[in-house]
Amino acid sequence: MSHETRHEIVVAAAPEVVFDLIADTKRWPMRFPPNVHVERLEGDDREERIRIWATANDEVKTWTSRRFLDRPGLKVSFHQEEPHAPVAAMSGAWLLQPLDGGRTKVVFTHSFDAVGNGPDDVAWIRRAIDTNTGAELAALRDAAESTHGEQEFTFDDTVRCDGSPRDAYDFICAADRWEEELPHVARAAMTEEIPHVQVLEMDTRTADGSTHTTRSVRVCFPAERIVYKQMRTPALMAAHTGEWLFEEDGDGCRITSRHTVRIDPRAVPGVLGPQATVDDARRMVREALGRNSRTTLAHAASRARALRRSAPVPAALYTSVQQFYAEQMRLLDERQAGPWAETFTEDCVFAQSNGTAPVRGRAALAAAVRDGLRRPAAAGQQRRHVFGMLTVRPAADGTVRTRAYAQVLATAPGGPAAVHLSAVCEDVLVERDGRWLVHDRRIEHDGS
Repeated sequence: MSHETRHEIVVAAAPEVVFDLIADTKRWPMRFPPNVHVERLEGDDREERIRIWATANDEVKTWTSRRFLDRPGLKVSFHQEEPHAPVAAMSGAWLLQPLDGGRTKVVFTHSFDAVGNGPDDVAWIRRAIDTNTGAELAALRDAAESTHGEQEFTFDDTVRCDGSPRDAYDFICAADRWEEELPHVARAAMTEEIPHVQVLEMDTRTADGSTHTTRSVRVCFPAERIVYKQMRTPALMAAHTGEWLFEEDGDGCRITSRHTVRIDPRAVPGVLGPQATVDDARRMVREALGRNSRTTLAHAASRARALRRSAPVPAALYTSVQQFYAEQMRLLDERQAGPWAETFTEDCVFAQSNGTAPVRGRAALAAAVRDGLRRPAAAGQQRRHVFGMLTVRPAADGTVRTRAYAQVLATAPGGPAAVHLSAVCEDVLVERDGRWLVHDRRIEHDGS
C-alpha cells in the first residue's frame, strides 16, 4: 500500500527563478540542509539520473533517483531507482503554480512504500519526509527571496609532494586519528556505518585558543577524493561544503583542499562587531579555514612523502610482525575468540567497510567475534585466515603501521576450499610488555 504526502509553500519570486533552484542539484548541498552531496550520473537538463547522500531523521542515507524536468510545465518529477531501507519505493514531484504579484506556489508531493509496510517504518519515513521537506521548502524560499546578493564563495589550497595519492588519501580518510596528528584538532570522533560514508565530529582550536565543535558527513571515493558537508557550522557560516582531491602529478601527487562557504550576513555584527561587513567575514573565514587546511595538507604530504622514502624495515621488526599475525590468525582459525581479542588493546577500534558499525573495546570485540564464529562452526565449516603482501612501517609516534591483503578461505565438510572474503587490512600496532597489540584495525572489503 502506497502512502502519500503533500507539502506546499508560497515564494515571493517568479516560477522561473524557483525552477532554476530546484533543477540545479549540484548546489543542493549549499542550499538544502539535509543534502550532503549530489552527483549527476547521467543525463541532461530534461532527464537525469542522480546519486544523493542526505540525512534523514539524523541518519545518513544514500539513494539513486531519476528525474524528469519539464520547464514549460513548471514540473520536476522523480522516482528512486535504488532506495535505501526502510524505503521500498518512492516517487514524487515539484509542482510550481504562478501567482499574482510575481509569486509562486510550490507543491512538493511524495508517494512511498516501506519495506514490509510495517507501521514503525511507515512512521519513520513519514517523519523524515515531513522534516526534510519542511527544511527544503524553507531553504528554497530563502534562496529565491534573498536580498543579500550572492554570499557564496569557493577557494582552494594545494600542495605537491613526492608521494602517492593513495597514502595522502589514507591520511585524510583516517580523520579519527587527527587528534594525535594535527595541532588544531582537540578532539575527533568518527563513525562509518555505511561503507565510505563517515560522520565526523571534531573540536577545532581557534587562533585565540578557544575551541568550536563541527559535525560533518564525508563521502569517500578511495584514493581519488573526499567530499563533505558541515552539518553543524560556526556562527558566521550559513553553509559549508568541502572537498579533498588527490591527483597523480608525474612521479608524485597534488593534494587540494577546496571549500565552498555561504556567509550568513545576519550573524556578522554579532560575531565581528557592528561595523563589520560581509567582506570582513569572508576574509576571516578564508584565513581560518585556509590555515587549518594548509596544516592538514602539509601533514598529509609529509606522511605520503615519508612512506615513499622510508628506509628498509629492519628484518627483526618485520619477522616479529609476521609472527604476530601468524599466531593471531591461527587463533581465529581455531575459534578462540577470547585469546584472539587479547591481541588487541583494551581501547581498540575494529572498523569495516561492509556497513557494520565499528566495534570499540576488547570485550565488545570478543563478543562480536564469538557470535560471528557460531554459524560456520554449526555448519562444520573450516575457515582459514590468510595474510599476505604485508608492508610494515614504523611511525614517529612509536606505533607501527601495517597493510596487508587478507583472505578468508572456507571449506565445507567434504567440499573444496572457496574464497569467502577478500580485503585489505590496515592496522596500527603498539608494543606492550614485549608483545604486539592491535590498537586500530580497518578492513576494506573488496567490492564494497
